[in-house]
Parts: sequence; C-alpha cells; structure tokens
Amino acid sequence: MKNKHKGFTLVELLVVMAIIALLLGLLLPALAKARATARQVKDGTQVKQIHQGLLTAASSSGGLYPLPGTINHLGTVPGRHTGAGSQNVGPGGDERQNNHANLWGAMIGKGFVNAQILVSPAEVSSRIVPCATYNFNRINPSADVYWDPIDAVGGGTGGPITGFQANLDGVCNTSYAAMPVDPSIRRGREWRNTGNSQFAVISNRAPRGGTFANTDTTFINSKTLKMHGGDKEWDGNTGYNDNHIEFGSTFYPTNVAELDRAPQSGGPANQPGVSANKFLDNLFKNDGGGWPLSSRCSDIFLTIQRTSINPATAAGTLMITNWDGGDQCSWD
Repeated sequence: MKNKHKGFTLVELLVVMAIIALLLGLLLPALAKARATARQVKDGTQVKQIHQGLLTAASSSGGLYPLPGTINHLGTVPGRHTGAGSQNVGPGGDERQNNHANLWGAMIGKGFVNAQILVSPAEVSSRIVPCATYNFNRINPSADVYWDPIDAVGGGTGGPITGFQANLDGVCNTSYAAMPVDPSIRRGREWRNTGNSQFAVISNRAPRGGTFANTDTTFINSKTLKMHGGDKEWDGNTGYNDNHIEFGSTFYPTNVAELDRAPQSGGPANQPGVSANKFLDNLFKNDGGGWPLSSRCSDIFLTIQRTSINPATAAGTLMITNWDGGDQCSWD
C-alpha cells in the first residue's frame, strides 16, 4: 500500500523549528563574542599601525614625532619659520598649529597613516566617521601648505576648518586619544622614538579626565564603555612607545611607572600597594600638573585635542605644566 503522506505534519514542523531556534540561541552569543573579539584585535592592529606611522615619520626627523607647527611654520620661506607676523614660535615651531586635527591631517598628507585606520572598527559614536573629504590636491609645499587645508590658528578657530577634524562636540575623524601636542615637558621627553615600554602615547579614548567611578554620570554616560565591552566597564587598546599594544580594563596599567609625589605637593594619600611618596598614573588624567618635575616628565595624559592652547594673538609660547584640557580637549 502506498504511503499517502506527502509532507511533514504540523507537529514535525514545530519540532524542527524548535530545534533550529535552540541551535540559534546557543550559537548567536558565541558568534557575537567572536565578532567582538575580531573587532578588538583589528582595533589593536590599527593602534599599532598608527604608532608605527609616527615611528616612520620620526626616522627622518632625528627620532622626533611630527608636530604640525614644525611641519608648517607659515614663514615667508617655505618650510622654515622667519619670524613674520604674529607667529607664536616655540620648541614646536608655530605652536598655534599644534593640535590633533592638524597632526593627523599632516600625517595623512604625508602618507604615514590613512583616514580609515584612525577610526576604530568598534566605534559606537555617530559623530566619529572617517575623513572622506580630504583633498590631497590642496597640499602645496611650495606655498607652505602640507595638509588640507592649512589653518593659521589651528582647529578651525579664526580660520577655515581643516580637512581632518578632531572635535567630539562636532565632527571627529578619529576614535583614538593621544598625547597633547602643545608645548609641555612630557612632549619634550616622550613625543619621540624613545622605545619606552612604560609610556603610552595612543589609546582608545576614555571618559573625561579618566573618571572611572560607576556612580559618576561622566563615566556612566560615556559612549566609550560600549566600544569593546558592555556599558559598565571601559575596555581598550593602548599603544606604548616601544610599539607594543596592551588590551585592558584599567586606566592604571601595571607596566606604567609610578609617579613621584612630594609630601608638600598636596597630592593624594599613599595608595595601597604603592611605594611611599608615589602615586599611580591615570592614562586619561593630567596627574602631573603642579607636581615635582619628575612627575611632569613621566605623567601620561591621553586625549583628543581639538585646538591649540596657544592662540593667534599670544606672544611667546605658553609652556603647559598644569592643565586638564579645558576647551582644548574633546571627550564623550
């Protein structure tokens, strides 16, 4: 006798669907974890590539990392400062140029990095996008123009906005925090190829000022918490001056040297597990301002610097030893 059944029964279909749903429920979390791990690894690779670009640039400038103010001096002689006009001349050349918008714009212009690797694959902020409008045709060394376009003041203040922007309150073309490039003791010591495995120069950005208390709204509301993990803890890749990358959840990495704390400086009390008259270095806070010289040299401070602290009308150069970023820095 022929079997009259030509298909699955409703019960059989429901069983198959239940099995598929069960398998998806088991596999999706693993797939999501695998994707997150892949993003984290790719992000770490990009941090390493950006720092490698700095190292490559330093190889032709005596070991110094690029400074927009030394790349473009806005002098009457291309590539060389001549003291013309109201230029604010310091150890970084025309200090008005020294901010992260001009830094990465100059790095792109010279081919040391590209716009894509400056945005993390784990980026969650809609304000951060790769710079798609960079115009290489505007670069003209004979006219003293080395990135798109040259801004005599820096960061779009009092002049045209550069092709590359670094302002988290507006448009930002980078996900990464780096050492401020205004004149400072830390810049003179570590904005160069030192091979220092204890000093960080670039990282995934973090909540404003290195705030990490889960009761602080600055921390709780920061988009940076969602880049590599959940929304309760910051995770990020940090690049050090020997070009090694570390992925971690702390603003106080164990390989970073403790900072000197003189008893009369009014600093924090001794911390558990920290040597007497020492304190831990927060990667995203200017710990060293107003402290002993040894601290100001060693203090790591990473941020996105949207403008220079040296305006067009400034006379001379302001050496920065005690600032928390103020209006010069971007956070989210």
